[in-house]
Order: sequence, then C-alpha cells, then structure tokens
Amino acid sequence: MKTLTYASIIGAASFALSGVTHAAAITFDDLAPTNNGISTAVTSDGFDFVGDHFHIIDTFDSRLVSSGSNYLSAEAASALGKSVTMTHAGGSLFNLVGLEVAELWLPGESLNDFSDVIITGNQFGGGVLSTSITLDGIRDGVGGVDDFQWAAIGWTNLVSVTITGANSTGAFGDYSIDNINVSLVPEPETYALLLAGLGIVGAFARRRAING
Repeated sequence: MKTLTYASIIGAASFALSGVTHAAAITFDDLAPTNNGISTAVTSDGFDFVGDHFHIIDTFDSRLVSSGSNYLSAEAASALGKSVTMTHAGGSLFNLVGLEVAELWLPGESLNDFSDVIITGNQFGGGVLSTSITLDGIRDGVGGVDDFQWAAIGWTNLVSVTITGANSTGAFGDYSIDNINVSLVPEPETYALLLAGLGIVGAFARRRAING
C-alpha cells in the first residue's frame, strides 16, 4: 500500500489550490456575431463588460487592426467611445495578470486618435490601482506584423477593472483590447475546506507512522 508523506500531502494541497486559481483568457470569441455593431453590455468567458458605447469586432473591416479573432474596441470619433468596466459575472474577486492592447484604425485612416490605454483597478477594501500603456503604433491589419502588444499587469483582489483610452492631448482616444488574462480569487471557505482536508490527511498519515 502506498505510504502517505508530508511532501505528498503538501503537493496534493498545492495542486488543489492551483486548480482553484488557474489563469484563463477572456477572448470575446464566445459571443454571437454583431457585425461590429454597437454594444453597451456583454458577458464573455464569465466576465461582464459594461460601457456607454463600444464594439466587439467580429467581422472583417479593411480599415481596422486585427488579432486574428474577436476583440473589444472603442473609438474616439465624435466622442462616441467611452470607458468600459469589467467585473466577474458571479461577483468573485479576481486577479488581472495582463492583457493585449492595440490601436483601432490602420495607418492612414482619418479617424486615428490614439496614444495610450489606461487601466484602472478597484481592489477589495478600497484600493485603487492605475497604469498607462503607450500604444506602439505598429499595425497592418491581417498582414504580417502583430497589431496587439502584451501588457503585464499583475494586480490582485480586484472588484472591477476599467479600460479607457487617451490621445496625445489627454482627451479620450481609440483603443482595442483582447486576451485578458485573469484568475479568480478563491473564496475564504474554499481555503478553509482545503486546510481542513489537509489536516485530516496529515493526522491519518501520522497515525499510520506511529502504528507502523
């Protein structure tokens, strides 16, 4: 019969915890086609995205950047675009590992109005985090370069995240986002159950060791 050791017990607990907190990517590929229509609220991969005016780009447009799949965008033209706020659809806290950001329009389009993507995170307990990602301007649609750039964030215990854009003057600017890498924060009772189970297994292992 296989003998339980403290190492195997700790390993099992670590594996269980990693299964609870595994990272996932929000890709917007699970949404029904809108033909790039206007959206104010969508739910993708278990997260709600709410704003006054944004788009899920799911239909080819020769004027737009491409990620090879669906993505979320907002444009500054006529002050249409606004911030978009994401929350977990079930109300859980989450960690933001990072995301991909890009411009919206290809070079030469008169509607181009971009500089930075601004990410603001509201943490459980009242903390507010913010970072600004400067867009690199590299884009060619479905061509050979990668239109989207990866931005590592690394924030934890978030209630919500708000994404907005800025142009060179600090006013609202175009932006696109995709492949938002997140992980859920386990509820306290989940930790309690895992620790209780660890204690039971540990006691069982000690008793087996004493009894030979």
